[in-house]
Amino acid sequence: MRSFPLLIRLARQRADERRLVLAAAEQARLTAEAALAEQDARLAAERARAAGDPEAMAGWAAWSRAAARQRRRLLEELGARQEREEAIRAALAEDFAALKRLELALQAQRHGEAREASRKAERAAEDMELRRLR
Repeated sequence: MRSFPLLIRLARQRADERRLVLAAAEQARLTAEAALAEQDARLAAERARAAGDPEAMAGWAAWSRAAARQRRRLLEELGARQEREEAIRAALAEDFAALKRLELALQAQRHGEAREASRKAERAAEDMELRRLR
């Protein structure tokens, strides 16, 4: 099959594109993790501020419910981003496996062609030797 080099080049391009998508997905996950950490830090700071002030404690109760909803939303978003990243990672692994299969097939083809050329040269040498002996 003469198209192996082209197929390999296309498989490499696809893997490179998928690597870029994976990098973007990793960055999105890191952003979501940072937002969650920021939310947790804000919650801890508000809790500490409200601990010494009864008036602030009343406001904190309402604020904490909203903060809990926001935290749940951030956790869901983080989970979705982690799932997407894992799906991209799995697809990239499959791309690399396909690329390796193509490279091995090309290597086997070239090895077979070299073996055939060697046999042909050996036959030609034998024919010449037989003609010389006659």
